Amino acid sequence: AETHGVDIPREVMEIGERNLDLITEHYKGQDDVGDALDTVAKAIQRAKEFYLYDSQNFYRKNNSFFQTYCFKEEREEFECVVLPPTHKDGKLGLLLDYKHYNQDTQYFSHRITTRDDNVHNARLMVKIKETDSLIDPLDFRFRDGRHEACRGDNTWKPVTFVGMCFLCPQESGLELNERDIQSMEFVHLVRDWEIDFPSIVLTYKPDDGKPLYNRIKVMTNHFGGIQSQCAVQPTFDRQRNKDQYASNIATKLNAKLSTIYDKAVSWTTESDGSSGGEGGLPWVGEAPTLVIGVGMVHGMGYSSKSVVTAYFCLDSGCMRLSNSCFVQRKSDIISEGVMKDIIKVSIEHYIIENNHGPERILFYRDGMSDGHFPRANDEIASLRAAAEEQLQSPIPITFVICQSQQLGFRMVPSVQTFNNRGKPNTNCLSGTMLECGPNSFYLIAQGGMKGTSKPVKYIVHLNENLNPTGRHSGLTMQNLISCTNQMSWNYPSASKAVRELPMIKYAKKLGNQVLGSLMCLEAGCHWFGKGIKLVCPPEDTGNEEETRPYLELRNAEGAIIDPEHRQHNIVDMPFRNHLAA
Repeated sequence: AETHGVDIPREVMEIGERNLDLITEHYKGQDDVGDALDTVAKAIQRAKEFYLYDSQNFYRKNNSFFQTYCFKEEREEFECVVLPPTHKDGKLGLLLDYKHYNQDTQYFSHRITTRDDNVHNARLMVKIKETDSLIDPLDFRFRDGRHEACRGDNTWKPVTFVGMCFLCPQESGLELNERDIQSMEFVHLVRDWEIDFPSIVLTYKPDDGKPLYNRIKVMTNHFGGIQSQCAVQPTFDRQRNKDQYASNIATKLNAKLSTIYDKAVSWTTESDGSSGGEGGLPWVGEAPTLVIGVGMVHGMGYSSKSVVTAYFCLDSGCMRLSNSCFVQRKSDIISEGVMKDIIKVSIEHYIIENNHGPERILFYRDGMSDGHFPRANDEIASLRAAAEEQLQSPIPITFVICQSQQLGFRMVPSVQTFNNRGKPNTNCLSGTMLECGPNSFYLIAQGGMKGTSKPVKYIVHLNENLNPTGRHSGLTMQNLISCTNQMSWNYPSASKAVRELPMIKYAKKLGNQVLGSLMCLEAGCHWFGKGIKLVCPPEDTGNEEETRPYLELRNAEGAIIDPEHRQHNIVDMPFRNHLAA
């Protein structure tokens, strides 16, 4: 991991290397998807037992804590450490970070009854030999076989552990030791699914079959709230350069582990200074811009459903993405309700990430043929109404239609060039552009490695950002071509340009994953105590909004979770939505 730039905490590495069998579950079925998903669930549960419940007494033995994040207070997230459980009722005690919150509610970790029957609110603290000051558990760790404490200058120094005690600030800094305590209870109790753990699941597949891959992705990423990374053993074995395969996996891991806290990206994107801010794309980086890519996939044969997926960029470099996914009646046009939900979710995630709303929208719509261009105005009307409702004011919109599948021709260079080895280039190079009218162009973002290069056609159906505003340049055709081409290089899972825009490529990939799992979702399935079922009301029972498919979630007791609310977003992850990652 370190060789390929993935910064995994050494504590996790040391534990994982020595106890890999304790957090791993082996698949024993015979190509059965249900058995495979059960294997993933068991692996996650084993990891929780090891890290959260300290089943092997690793943290108790080394006088340390497992540090992570938890979800409290209406999906707000807090940094925390998991305290060793005192009972096995499925709940865990937490010590929360209080520095940026209300100290009265976040500070205390225990409610203690002393031997003289007095009750105190206290916080667990650590005593060290090097100083008389108590150390907060959030500033204390066990690494490389020794304890370390974080000092005021944010550096970690080796220390000698002495013991634990409890600080009672309401009693003038009273310190309590274990011998003073009659009984104690946790102030903050949560269930394990309220803790942000694990961050990712590594899955080694026996082959590259799509059915198993699609179900693993949908169930782990979107219903378990956990990222997943698949690797195929036969593919790895036949690689001549296995290190390159490992590097590609590491690149994907870096992208998937990014959160709003580290804001990690695989690489930075800087403009040439003529437009775009530092780290931003041309034009996109000049002002808060919401870039959205929408793709559609349709069921085959008698299937009456279409899956509409959207990916949206949360930063000016278009490297941090979030998503939404909806199911509608089979149609090439996005319904009004789905379009409004896409815009609502995208603006909410953008505000969470940036603490302010967008000032303009750049919308890429994939999968619309020439015959449906007049219907694009209906989609734009829904888009405009939803944006104005969310932001309380109208903002300019640019609507670009992408045609990646409808083209029946190839492009070859008119003038022969040679590469650095002296061999002729028979394909167009990356970034080749051909204008085909005042409002459209062909772009080959990915140079052809095999066969002939396939272009993508972009048609500007509406451009309200054409004219400059203040110090911001207008979205001219040249600016649109430039930022579209640069976006194609910002595919977080690869180091080269991709043929389609990353948002469109991710959207279609997610759509196919969900489409491949619709049968499983309609039949109903269970995941970590939640019952999940896709409910599809009959199409003749009401208007379009009333007949939209939605997810029905049930708790462990079988009761419907929030029966008054219909969850249309198929990938709305409970307690993970605000991460916007």
